[in-house]
Amino acid sequence: MELVKWIFWWMVAAASGGLLLALLTAIKVRYPSWLRLAHGGLAFAGLVTLVYALFSGGPDASIPQAAFWALGLLVAAFLGGALFFGVLFRNAKPWWAIIGHGGLALAGVVVLFMAAY
Repeated sequence: MELVKWIFWWMVAAASGGLLLALLTAIKVRYPSWLRLAHGGLAFAGLVTLVYALFSGGPDASIPQAAFWALGLLVAAFLGGALFFGVLFRNAKPWWAIIGHGGLALAGVVVLFMAAY
């Protein structure tokens, strides 16, 4: 379970980057494109590590059910962010997509917190 605690803080860092991107978008400041890629890359690496932590323990591992719910929420947020901001809305980012993506990711991070602590 120690690894899940590290992954929680990893996802908090990714979420903080997403909050920074949303704030920069709100005040209409141009930011470099690598910042979006860093946010998505950090989240993807956290997801891969979470999958490893949840499925490498074997059938006898005592993993809380909340960790699997967190994985589902975070995967949905990641895929939504990749689809919305990587494919559909590359230039104009609608607020409903930003709030939906961030809200889903926040729910996943909160559930991951409950699983880790």
